[in-house]
Amino acid sequence: MILIHFMIMLNETFQKLYIQVSLQNFSYCLKNQVNNQISHLKSFQLDAYKTIEQQLDVFFDKEEALQNGFQDVVILHQNNLNTFVPNALFNEQALGSYLQYNTKVFPTDYFDFDQLPQSSMNNVYVPYVAFNNYFLDVFGSFTFKHINTCLVQHFFSKSKASQTDFFVHVGVNHFEIVVFNDKNLLFFNSYEYQTKEDFIYYILFVFEQLQLNTQTQAVTLYGNINTTSDLYQIASQFIQNIAVADLQTIAQTLSVTQEQLEQHYILLHS
Repeated sequence: MILIHFMIMLNETFQKLYIQVSLQNFSYCLKNQVNNQISHLKSFQLDAYKTIEQQLDVFFDKEEALQNGFQDVVILHQNNLNTFVPNALFNEQALGSYLQYNTKVFPTDYFDFDQLPQSSMNNVYVPYVAFNNYFLDVFGSFTFKHINTCLVQHFFSKSKASQTDFFVHVGVNHFEIVVFNDKNLLFFNSYEYQTKEDFIYYILFVFEQLQLNTQTQAVTLYGNINTTSDLYQIASQFIQNIAVADLQTIAQTLSVTQEQLEQHYILLHS
């Protein structure tokens, strides 16, 4: 009995909580840091007509898994209010200036940045202050970062020297393109799409801008996509060397379904 109790305490001690927040969704997963398996994974839609505080109060009250002790808590902010800045051009005192060319910023906005030491750059972004304030009251302390920091770091680990790697991460109504050349970030952007034509248009536009060959350049698709989807079908008509990443082994390792991994790919790899 003592041994069983000790093992339960050990499992709780090594539970790490990851929370992904946007203005549309709240998702979380619990990952055991010993065996790297996911013990809980849930997602909720947020109501634009209710305050964040009201809705989070409901989630935390009814989700028993969120009321336990955690080894660490990581908050992932999901929005397109970010840009990557090389270290040579980075000035911590001028964060807002890097975002003013691709988004509307205000003097009252709060800016932050994540360091990507392996890539010698920083991700400058606007975090959701309301979420951070709420989680500060709940957890006391936590780590937060932008979700695209995790995405770029993840694909960096998959990129290879002396070649160009073209990754596409697909969400429900948006997708990210990440391109590395010789393990250096060559391109990153996030796009919203409504149709399959939108999807292939932006991909081919990036091919044109980077002067890549649709007959030879390999493209790997991750996230909410499979070989039967309309997005893959239209992309394969224009790009010869395109493939959807095989996630079956990863899903088994994390102890989640392949569908869950497709829908929460970045959250589960953070």
